[in-house]
Amino acid sequence: MKHPWANVLILLLGAVEVSTGLLGLIHGSPGWVSALNIHRVCGFGLVALLLWKGRNILASLAGLRKRKGIPATHLGSLVLLSLLLVSLGLGLAWSHAGRFSFAGFSGVSWHIYLSLAMAPLLLWHTLRQRWTLRPRFWAERRFALRLAGLAVAGLVLWRVSEAANQVLALPGHDRRSTGSYERGSFSGNAFPTTSWLNDNPKPLDSEGWSLEVGGHVRGHLRLDHRQVEGYQDRLTATLDCTGGWYSTQEWDGIRLKTVLERAGMGPDAASVTVRSVTGYARRFSLEEAEGYLLATHVGGEPLSHRHGFPLRLVAPGKRGYDWVKWVTAVEVNDTGKWWQPPLPLT
Repeated sequence: MKHPWANVLILLLGAVEVSTGLLGLIHGSPGWVSALNIHRVCGFGLVALLLWKGRNILASLAGLRKRKGIPATHLGSLVLLSLLLVSLGLGLAWSHAGRFSFAGFSGVSWHIYLSLAMAPLLLWHTLRQRWTLRPRFWAERRFALRLAGLAVAGLVLWRVSEAANQVLALPGHDRRSTGSYERGSFSGNAFPTTSWLNDNPKPLDSEGWSLEVGGHVRGHLRLDHRQVEGYQDRLTATLDCTGGWYSTQEWDGIRLKTVLERAGMGPDAASVTVRSVTGYARRFSLEEAEGYLLATHVGGEPLSHRHGFPLRLVAPGKRGYDWVKWVTAVEVNDTGKWWQPPLPLT
């Protein structure tokens, strides 16, 4: 096999791609843009690496012509190659051509799904060729130089692509640092909706609805809809959805900090859980919660059902799945915010 070190580099770059992509899904604030930039550099590094790896692939395909059938191992490798090429192509297209969708899912969503599907196949392929992981293929100066060369190539290709976006006025020039494109900012309820697995409750009646505040608090608190609407705190914040769009709106409601102060947090309080009528919930640190808003209105309009009426969480710097809709409860915990999966499971 020519260039056996290429397998090691593909595994390394693939691991970094998955890790930085996951960080990009979890964090939407500008402070985490470095992770996504590394993701982009590694992506272009993979493109450069395919020039070397391509010789191995072409040699394998040529060998298949001499056989009557395709072995299962080769078929798996072909599937892996296809997923890699399509995933890279989708990422490049999304970064330059602008928003597009297929079968109800955005291009960047397909990029994520295919990358996740590719991860176990990449691990399988590397283990099948595990002899290439021997130290003699990577524990040497030449491997370090190759890795540095790929990093430089990836960085140069990424910067050239960004310059092309700007010079050619491509749609990709207008995307956010997260890769999202603007949709319906300052339009009231007219912007797109965020959704997760169980986001399909029946419309709530404001007359029978109430916000329950409990857990490690000094006194249980219940607020009905009229009491919550009596507050007019305002916050301008950007909702950045992992589906590839963002929208900036003016939100009105009651600050989560005010709710917690009214209930009185206990001395062992460590985090806050915001829960939906569907059972969906997300947990945040006390410091994060201080900057959040429980919104009843957006753009001067009462929230529509699809946007979380009668109450939704506004969490600046968080991705869309953290902006809990149809809020019915706030719970103060004596454990940290990390006692939850990075991405919601239901």
